[in-house]
Amino acid sequence: MRKIVIGIPLYFLLSCQPSYQDNTLHPIPTIIVEQGKSASIDLSVYFAGEVKSIEVPGHPFLDITFYAHNDSLVITPQADAPRLSKIPLTVNGRQEEILVRIQPLAEHTFSYKPNPGEKHIVVMGGFNDWSRSALPLEDNDGDGVLERTVYLKPERHEYKFVIDGTEKIDPENPVFISNNIGGWNSILDLSDQKETAAGKYVKKTFSGGKVWFDFIPPKDGSVPVFPYVYFNNTALHNDAFDPLLDGDLMVNLSKLKNGTLRITGLDEKGRVINDNITLIRNGEPLNPKSHSDNWHFSILYNLMTDRFLDGNPSNTVKAKNPELHEKANWHGGDFAGIIQKLEDGYFSDLGINAIWISPVQRQPEQGWVESIPPHRTYTGYHGYWPIAPREIDPRFGTEAELKQLVKIAHSKEIRVILDFVSNHVHEEHPYFNEHREWFGDVQLADGSMNIRNWSEETRLTTWFDTFIPSFDYLSSPEAIDQVVDDALWWMGTFNLDGFRQDAVKHVPHAFWKQLTARMKKDFPMKNFYQIGETFGSDALIGSYVNPGELSAQFNFAIYFNARNPFASDEADFSHIATIVENNALAFGPVNLMGNITSSHDQMKFMAVADGQVGWGDNGTELAFTYPPKPSDNEQTYLKLANFYAFNLSIPGLPVLYYGEEIGLMGAADPDNRRPMKFDDEVNMCGQKLRETFSSLNKLRKEHPALAMGDYIPISQEGSVWVFEKRYFDERILIIINHSASSKTLDFQIEGKPSIAINLLEESREELVDGMLNHVVAPYTHTFYELK
Repeated sequence: MRKIVIGIPLYFLLSCQPSYQDNTLHPIPTIIVEQGKSASIDLSVYFAGEVKSIEVPGHPFLDITFYAHNDSLVITPQADAPRLSKIPLTVNGRQEEILVRIQPLAEHTFSYKPNPGEKHIVVMGGFNDWSRSALPLEDNDGDGVLERTVYLKPERHEYKFVIDGTEKIDPENPVFISNNIGGWNSILDLSDQKETAAGKYVKKTFSGGKVWFDFIPPKDGSVPVFPYVYFNNTALHNDAFDPLLDGDLMVNLSKLKNGTLRITGLDEKGRVINDNITLIRNGEPLNPKSHSDNWHFSILYNLMTDRFLDGNPSNTVKAKNPELHEKANWHGGDFAGIIQKLEDGYFSDLGINAIWISPVQRQPEQGWVESIPPHRTYTGYHGYWPIAPREIDPRFGTEAELKQLVKIAHSKEIRVILDFVSNHVHEEHPYFNEHREWFGDVQLADGSMNIRNWSEETRLTTWFDTFIPSFDYLSSPEAIDQVVDDALWWMGTFNLDGFRQDAVKHVPHAFWKQLTARMKKDFPMKNFYQIGETFGSDALIGSYVNPGELSAQFNFAIYFNARNPFASDEADFSHIATIVENNALAFGPVNLMGNITSSHDQMKFMAVADGQVGWGDNGTELAFTYPPKPSDNEQTYLKLANFYAFNLSIPGLPVLYYGEEIGLMGAADPDNRRPMKFDDEVNMCGQKLRETFSSLNKLRKEHPALAMGDYIPISQEGSVWVFEKRYFDERILIIINHSASSKTLDFQIEGKPSIAINLLEESREELVDGMLNHVVAPYTHTFYELK
C-alpha cells in the first residue's frame, strides 16, 4: 500500500539532508511547462525501485495536483510564477526535487473566410498533433471571418485547415511545404517573437576530481544570478560547487559517482539558462576510452535483410503473381548474407558498432493488394506483416543462423538490435484468428474506413490496411501480456541488445512501460537500447522517451529540417541552426535520439540532391513509373557526405541506412529499398563516399566532444556553418561549406588556441593569437581539434 501525502509543509521537506547517490528515482529532466498551460508528469516512468510513499508539498507559485492511481503530477503555473521553480518531493523518505521551467509563448490568430456552403472549419498542425477537432474556428464578432486565437512556441509551425472534413492549406498564406506523404502544409513562422537567449554554460576542463565550466554570455552581457547545480534529482550543497568570476563555475565530483550532473539558472534579466548536462561514471565525465560500450558512442547501421545480400540462394522463394512488381517481391537477402559481411569485416571497416536488423518473423507466402489506390500488390519481404509470433521466416534463415549472426557480431564488438512489430499483425496471424477481441475495428462509428488515418483522434486505433489489423491494447491487457512475452522471448533466445520499435505512437504508453519493466527485470545485466519511430510533434515523440519506456526515437525534427538545405545546391543554414538549439531544449543537450539521412520510409536523399526528384513529389508513384537513375555526379555524393558529417556532430546516434555509404539511389517505398551493392558494383564516387563515411565514423567514436560536447554556434550565414563542440579538455571546430564555390574564412577563435589539427587530413596548423585562415572547398567539411 503506497502512502501519499499532498500539501505537506514546505519546511518539512527542506529539513532533509540530500543524498547524491539516491536510487529511488531515475534523473527527472527539467520539466518545461508552456505559459498559461498545464503539464502532466508520469512519475512512474522514473521509478528505479519500489516506491512506498510519495510526499508532495504545496507550492507558492505552482498549482500541483498528484493523482495516486497513475502516479501523475499535474503542474499549472500561477500568473506570477518565476521562469524557474523547484518542486520538492519526498520519496520513500528521501528528498528529491523537480525543476520546472516556464516557457513563454507567442499569440497568434488563425483566420478563414468561408466560401458559400462551408460550415465547419478547424485548424490543425504539429502544435496539436494534427487533431481534426481540438481547435474549431468561430465567428465571434459576426464579421463573416472565422477565427481562433492560440498560444504557440515562437518557432516555425506547419498547419492546415480542415473544412467540413477535407484538409486544405491556408488560401491566404503563400508559404507552404511538402508534408512528405504527397500533400502540402502551410507554414507559420513565429521565430521573430522569440526572446533573446540567455548565455550558456560550456564544459571547460576536468582535473583532480573537479570539473570547470565557462559561461559564455549573450550579447547583452548578462551573467547568472546564481547557478542551480543538480546531481540526479538533488540540489548540490553550496560547498560542492564554486561560482567563479563572470559566471564561470567549478563543481567538485568527489562525492558523485554515477549519475547526471545538471547546471542551469537564471540570468540578470530573469531568463533561463539552458541545461548543461554531464553524464558522470565512476566519478568522472563519461568518455569512450573507459566506456566504449556506452550507447552514446554507437553508430547504428540499419539494414533490410531481404535487400542486403543473398548468402544462401537455396532459401530464396519469390511470390508468384502477375500483378506483383519485382520491386515489391522477395529478393533473397538473408542472415547468411549478413554473416558473410560480418566475417569479411565490412561493418568493422566502415566503423559500425551496432546493427539494426529489419523484422524477421514469418510473413505471408504471397502478395496482398493494398486497399489504398492505385491498389498495388506487395509482399511481406520487409518483415512488417507478421503471421507468427515466435517463428523466423525461412526466407531469412533459421534460428541457428540468427544466433550465429549475433554471436559473430558480438565477437567483433558489434551489438545487434531487432526491429519488433507490436502495433499490428497480418490477418493470417493466429492472434487475430483466435483472439479477435484483442483488436479494434477497421471501420469508424460513421462507417468510414479507419485506414492510415494519422490524426490525433485515431492515433491508437487506425489500421495500416484492411488486412493489417491493429491491436486494441487499451481494451485488452491480455494482448499486452502476450506481445510483451513474445518480445522477451526474442531478446532472450537470440541474446539481442535491444529493439527498434515500429509505429510507437500507435501503441499506448501502457505497453511500452510494461515491456521495458519486464526487460529490466528479466535481463538486469543487459545494457539494452530501444529506439522508436514516431512521426509527430517533439512533445509527442518525447513523451515516449524516458527511463520507463524507450531510450530514444528518431529525431525527425532534425531530419525534416536538415534534408532540404543539404540537398540544395546552395544551402541556407539559418533555420536548421535554430532547430538544433530548439532540439536540445526538447530532447536534452545529451541524448540517444537517432539521426538519419534516409530511411526505408522516406524519399532517398541522393535522388533529391541529384535533382531527379523533389521532396514534394509522389515518391511511391515514381518508384514504379520513373525511378531515379544511378548518378556519377560527384557533387551529389559530397552533399550526402556533408549531411552525414553534420549528423555525426550533434547529440544522438548516427543511423546509417544501408546503401547511404555508397550513395545508393532510389525514390520512395519500395524504390528506397534497392538491393545493396558491394565491391566492383560500386562506382568510383560511391567508393570515395564509403571511405569518407568510414573516416567520419572513426572520428565520432574517438572524440567524445562530437557525441557529448556542448554546441557553440559561431557562424551560420548562408551556405557556411561554423560551430564548435566542447567536452572539457577537447574542443572540435566543425566547418561545413555547402555551396558550389570555395569559401575563405578568417576569424579569431575564442580562447585563442595555438594549434588546430585537421582530423580528416591529419595535418596541423600553428595559430597566431587564435587566428584561423582556412579555405573550404565546395561541398566539403572540416573537423579541427583545437589545442
